[in-house]
Amino acid sequence: MYTTPTNAVEALICLPPLELVVQSEARSAAHRLWSLGCWSYLHPKKGHSSILMWLQQSDPIFNMGADVMGPAYNFEPQKKVTMLTREDWTKATGTPPAVKGLVWITDGSKMRERTGAGVYGQSIGQRLSFSLGRYAMVFQAEIYAILACAYEIQSQNRLEKYVSVPIA
Repeated sequence: MYTTPTNAVEALICLPPLELVVQSEARSAAHRLWSLGCWSYLHPKKGHSSILMWLQQSDPIFNMGADVMGPAYNFEPQKKVTMLTREDWTKATGTPPAVKGLVWITDGSKMRERTGAGVYGQSIGQRLSFSLGRYAMVFQAEIYAILACAYEIQSQNRLEKYVSVPIA
C-alpha cells in the first residue's frame, strides 16, 4: 500500500536501502574511473570529486592502485586470405604457385536423404569424413567441413606458417 513505509518494505524483503545502493554504485564507479586514469580533479571538494575524496580519506586501501587495464583493440588482420578460383587449381600441375604450406580440401554434399562432409589433408595424407544425417542442408555440410578442417589444423599444433584450404 502507498501508506506503508519504504524502509519497512525493504526490511521485509531483505533489500538494502536505496540510498545506500546508489552511494555504493557511485563510489565503485568513481574508484574504477580513478583506477583507469579517467578521473580529473577540477574541484576536489565539490560535486562528483567529493565522492572520490571521501572514499580515499575513509580507507587508505582506496589510495592504492588497482590491477585494472583499459581495453585495447587491434583491428589488424591476423590472417591473410588468398582466394583462388577452381580454374587456378585445375590448370596448375600440382599445387598452384600462390599456395604455400599445408593444403587441406573440404567438401560437403547431399545425396538422396543423407548429408555428409569431408576433409582431406593433401600435404599429410589425412582423410576425415562425417555423416550429418538426413536433415542437414548442403550449405550446413560445407560449413561443417570448413569448421572440422580448422579444428583439425588447430589440434595438430603444427609449426607451418601457411595453410591453404581450397573449398570445393
